[in-house]
Amino acid sequence: MSALAQNDDSEFQMLMKEHRTQIHAYLIAILGNTADAEDVLQGAMMLVWDKRSDFEIGTNFGAWARKVAWFQAQNFIRKRTARGETPLIDESMIVATNERIDERELEFTRHRRALRLCLEKLPDRQREVVEGRFFATKSVEEIADAMGMKANAISQLIFRAKSNLVDCVKRESRSNADSLREI
Repeated sequence: MSALAQNDDSEFQMLMKEHRTQIHAYLIAILGNTADAEDVLQGAMMLVWDKRSDFEIGTNFGAWARKVAWFQAQNFIRKRTARGETPLIDESMIVATNERIDERELEFTRHRRALRLCLEKLPDRQREVVEGRFFATKSVEEIADAMGMKANAISQLIFRAKSNLVDCVKRESRSNADSLREI
């Protein structure tokens, strides 16, 4: 189901905002020039918005938007070359950059999935304090009041939960690495 079909432009705008910096860095790597990258980024983000009905919610927005930016950068390079200007970077470097980005996205996806799974495995109280502190951004004191506990006890629960999450994410990331490579 596309973002446009759902008539939910706010979710799409949020995705664009979240990925803008990454796409800009990607364009800098391709074009070798911050000013050129900014120019291409503006056009790419406009095109991403125009093509939002082509994006499938739940798929990898970063990869999709980066592909749009890739084509915009290629057009920019072609125009420069047609004017007799020499590109600052060659295609093999672009391919290498794409491969590194894909590897990092895979790693990020693996960690995000592992974290989600590990959060579900936490004991109820630990999960409750983690959700309160990091998702609802409540203070330790607010959580303590809501749970009828002392702030020091909440801090200890948070510490134990974070330690459990780190250990669990490491285990889950390693065990899921092979299955994600097949995706």
